[in-house]
Amino acid sequence: MRILVLGAGVVGSVYAGRLLHAGHDVVLLARGPRLANLQTQGLILEDAESGKRTCLPVVSVSEIAPQDHFDLTLVTVRAEQLGSTLTVLTGMKDHGHVLFFGNTGNHREELTAALGDRALFGSPAVAGTRDGPVIRYVRIRQQKTVLGEPDGTTTSRVRHLQGVLAAAGFPTRISADIEGWLVGHAAFVVPIAFALYRVDVDAARLAADPATMRLMVGATREAFTSLRAGGNGEIPQNLLLLYRLPMVFVIAYWRRVLLSPRGELWFGGHSRAAPQEMRTLAQGLLEELRRTGRPTPELERLLTTPI
Repeated sequence: MRILVLGAGVVGSVYAGRLLHAGHDVVLLARGPRLANLQTQGLILEDAESGKRTCLPVVSVSEIAPQDHFDLTLVTVRAEQLGSTLTVLTGMKDHGHVLFFGNTGNHREELTAALGDRALFGSPAVAGTRDGPVIRYVRIRQQKTVLGEPDGTTTSRVRHLQGVLAAAGFPTRISADIEGWLVGHAAFVVPIAFALYRVDVDAARLAADPATMRLMVGATREAFTSLRAGGNGEIPQNLLLLYRLPMVFVIAYWRRVLLSPRGELWFGGHSRAAPQEMRTLAQGLLEELRRTGRPTPELERLLTTPI
């Protein structure tokens, strides 16, 4: 496949590298210093668990030529960048598939309306940070890459993309309610991010702050309870089981995560880099929860945290 990756941050870089290694023709769209890094030093990926570093030559461009054709465009930009990205996508003449990969917030209807049946949605299973030209990443083994059609059907194209990603080393599942899955994901990511904002995005400080940890866990419990009451069946089972445990055990789990390198790689780096995206996600989550009619006082209290 010929694949355009639009967004050369952590997620876009890791998926581009794996797809390139699997034999696909991959082009990265980037700008500014990131484009200069890619063109002079290549795509540098460092597995934060093993310390293994790889450098891959990759085609990188600042704009798409009118005659370019791509079978798939993988969009990995932050939620607040989707508006400008949409201009690029609607200007492309190849009518290839467009996979929005990550936190699309409340933009899904707009994106689907603009692109029609070209659009589908998903969520990655990697996280990390960027240090100059180096992408330092970790695989989130508790989570598969998720794909879904806007209407919930299992089409031949989504099955094909599942196979493409699996062959590139990403275990992948198809969701029959990708919007529900993304909202459920936001229900635990948003409270962690806003808890981090209370302590200057310092994962170790959050782990040592019992009151904020209790508020964070309570906020996610409220959100999960409300979503399930509203019929959302796409909240990952491992998270549901975790948050059903007594508060002391849930806090102990997240304290271990936050005190390990995963605290920065999973949550700290992205929360620090993407406050506007987190605001957008929080707004979309609250709108969804209010439709259920269930109260979420702890979540609303947490979301008053200034960013």
